[in-house]
Amino acid sequence: MISTRPAAGRVENFQGEKGMRESYSENVCEITWMDVAPLEDPGLFSRWLGRMPETRRENIISLGAADIRRMSLGVGILLVLALEKRGIEGSGVNIAEGKYGQPWLPDHPNLHFSLSHGGNRALCAICGCPVGCDVESFGRGNRRLVGRFFHPEEQEALGRETDPEAWDRLFTRIWTRKESYLKATGRGLSLPMSSFSVLSPEPGVRYEDRLLPGKQSASCCVFSGERVVFDWKAADVFRKG
Repeated sequence: MISTRPAAGRVENFQGEKGMRESYSENVCEITWMDVAPLEDPGLFSRWLGRMPETRRENIISLGAADIRRMSLGVGILLVLALEKRGIEGSGVNIAEGKYGQPWLPDHPNLHFSLSHGGNRALCAICGCPVGCDVESFGRGNRRLVGRFFHPEEQEALGRETDPEAWDRLFTRIWTRKESYLKATGRGLSLPMSSFSVLSPEPGVRYEDRLLPGKQSASCCVFSGERVVFDWKAADVFRKG
């Protein structure tokens, strides 16, 4: 199902206007998250909006609901900070869309990223191999979704779970893994969610799950032939912002 992967190990290139050497480890996936509630402050929102790449800034402005704009800006902030940490000018980076709408960096093709948001939480994963991430709140699962979107193995696992809270935790873990996998493939929903199981990953597909504050669960999926360290951290954005 996975047709291409970068070579294992450390990926290096020499792109960029200043000729800066870019080195991205395929063996470390950095996942950062933040609460976007402080962006309700108009001044803070405006200041961070000005640091966004032009295309993302225009997209945020075009969104209707204020909470959706905050979410979109939140994931943009995490991406800009992750890029700047790697010596890439976040506000000027070129972000393009792949065939299935997945964002990528044409000028930095060896650097992969994924964005997600849910509730008041923004999430960003970045590393040197294909990656996907997702965050969801607990309590949103139901058996109709299971029957429509889950693989038979996943349906069977949920069918064995009799405790409602444990059922919901398992549902959310499966759902976030599936969303992460779809993002990592770059195909999104063009790949039917019921066509694969995240409980028996194929070789080279690696997941890690994390409980986040506020009764939320997050998952990250990478495609790598090597062992990967998942580095999760809360982003201390606004104290520095």
